[in-house]
Amino acid sequence: MRRIQQLQPNGLWLVTSAAIIWGTIGVATRAIYESDTTTSLFINLARMLIAAPILMAASWHMLGRKMFAVRRRDLGIMLLTGLLLAVSHAAYFASIRYSGVTIATLLTICIAPLVVTVGSVLLKFEALTGRTVIALVCALTGSVMLVGFNPTDTAQPALMTGSIFALIAAVSYAGVILCGRFLASGYHPVQVTAITFGAGTIVLLVINLVSGITAVHTPQGWLMIVYLGLVPTALAYWLLQSGLRSVSATTASIVSMLDPLVAAVLAWVLFGERLAPAGIGGAVLLLLSIFLLSVRVNAETQ
Repeated sequence: MRRIQQLQPNGLWLVTSAAIIWGTIGVATRAIYESDTTTSLFINLARMLIAAPILMAASWHMLGRKMFAVRRRDLGIMLLTGLLLAVSHAAYFASIRYSGVTIATLLTICIAPLVVTVGSVLLKFEALTGRTVIALVCALTGSVMLVGFNPTDTAQPALMTGSIFALIAAVSYAGVILCGRFLASGYHPVQVTAITFGAGTIVLLVINLVSGITAVHTPQGWLMIVYLGLVPTALAYWLLQSGLRSVSATTASIVSMLDPLVAAVLAWVLFGERLAPAGIGGAVLLLLSIFLLSVRVNAETQ
C-alpha cells in the first residue's frame, strides 16, 4: 500500500483553487440551458472533447513515451476513474436542469465528502468515529430539509428527479476522489488526468451515440462549452490531481465545499435563485456535517 504523505499547504491551495473554479460550472450550464435545447450528455461530451486532447498533448510534451508507462492494475483504476467521471458530470448537469444550480450543487458536493469518508472506512483507511456518525446524520437530515417533500408542490417531481441525479453525481465523484488519491503518489498529475479524461470521453461518446446527439446550436452555448472544457475541466482537474499528491481524499472532498458556496452566490446574483427557510436550515446542517469532518481531519493531521 502506498504511503499517504502529510498534509501540505501547497496541495491544499491547489485543491482549493480547483473547488473555486468548479463553482462556476453550474452557472455556465444554466446559461447554456437558457439559450439552447441541448442535453447534459452532449454538454459533457463536448467539454471532454475539448479538455482531453489538451491534456494528452500536455502529458506527451512533459513525459513523452513515459506517459504510457502505467501498470495494468493502475490502468484499470484510471479507466474506472474515467467512467466515474463521465457519470458524475452527466448526472450533475442533469440535476441542474431539474432542480436548479443551488440545490444540485449543494447536494452533490455536500454528500460527496460523506461518501468519501464512508468509503475510506469500508476500505479500512480510517476508523468510524462518533463525530463521523453525527456528521452523517446531519447530512441526511439536511438533505431532506433542503429538498423537501411537499406533495402539493407542482415542481416536486422535477425536484426529486434532480435530487436523484445529484446523489448519483455525488457517489461517482467520491469514487473519482478515492481513485485519484490512490494514484497520486505514483504518477504525474497530468498523466493521470489525461488518461482518465480519455477514458471518460470514450464513455460519453458511446452514451451519446446510443441515446442520440442533441448538439449545441447557439454561439453563446458554444462559448460556454469552450469555457467548461478549458477551465473547470482541464485546468481544475489538473489542479485537483496535483493537490491529491499531498492532500488526503477526505480533506480534498471537504475543501470542495467551496464549490457550492461560489455556485450559490453566483446563482443568487445572476439568476435570483433562493432557498426556502427549511432549505436554508438543511444547508446549514450539511455545512455542519462537513465542519465536523474537517475538525476530525485537522486533528489527525497535527
